[in-house]
Amino acid sequence: MERFAFGENWRNFSKQLTKESYFAAKNSVRELLGDLHGKSVLDIGCGSGLFSIAASALGAKKVIGFDYDPNCVSTAKEVLEHVHHWDPAIKPDSIKFSANSILNDNLNIEPADIVYSWGVLHHTGDMYKAFEAAVRLVNKKGTLAIAIYNKHFTSPVWKMIKYTYVKSPAIIKKLLIWLVFIIKVPAVMITTRHNPFRKERGMSYYYDIVDWVGGYPYEYASPAEVTEFFEHRGFKLKKIVKTQGFTGCNEFVFERVE
Repeated sequence: MERFAFGENWRNFSKQLTKESYFAAKNSVRELLGDLHGKSVLDIGCGSGLFSIAASALGAKKVIGFDYDPNCVSTAKEVLEHVHHWDPAIKPDSIKFSANSILNDNLNIEPADIVYSWGVLHHTGDMYKAFEAAVRLVNKKGTLAIAIYNKHFTSPVWKMIKYTYVKSPAIIKKLLIWLVFIIKVPAVMITTRHNPFRKERGMSYYYDIVDWVGGYPYEYASPAEVTEFFEHRGFKLKKIVKTQGFTGCNEFVFERVE
């Protein structure tokens, strides 16, 4: 399958990572998940590793982060080496990164108290299979926190743009990125009335645009579709944070009740 080089994009992002960005990421995890002390955390699609590291700093006793792309795994290890001195609460020995796929039928990973996967499962190429696999990784009375692209009438158009990106030569990719960048900045400011360059999760607006334009495979679902799927599998919706845009990510926090 043709797919976007997520690992390369995360590596580029990590090169400009700042202390301010790290603490913004840590705060976003705290706001979404609350107290992590004494809990085990599984980060599906760990990317740069930033949120696995933040979970450790928030008191998680054990954090496992894994990603399909080996470049993400090596980047995550480098980021941990780079940022652990910024925050004495980070426990490097409690964090482990490895290469693996949530779609691996022989996935040998223990269930965790908290399973976290922000903006990942819709990029696997089989989102609902990834949902099923995530369900199996949540402990009894555990928490599942995911972010999934919102279903909108423009979603099929974006899917074609992303497919075009991964099939195109480098010059076309650059043109697509800057075209969307130029269009999206004022659009975001108008629709959300927020400065798009101030990223609440410690991310980079430019590398978010690269991810957005090139992020293929690409699937999406409405809040109702996501909620129905997990409620039918023994989960209760505790929190939803809907995207302020049209096709951005909706955040969900589910609690396992069965």
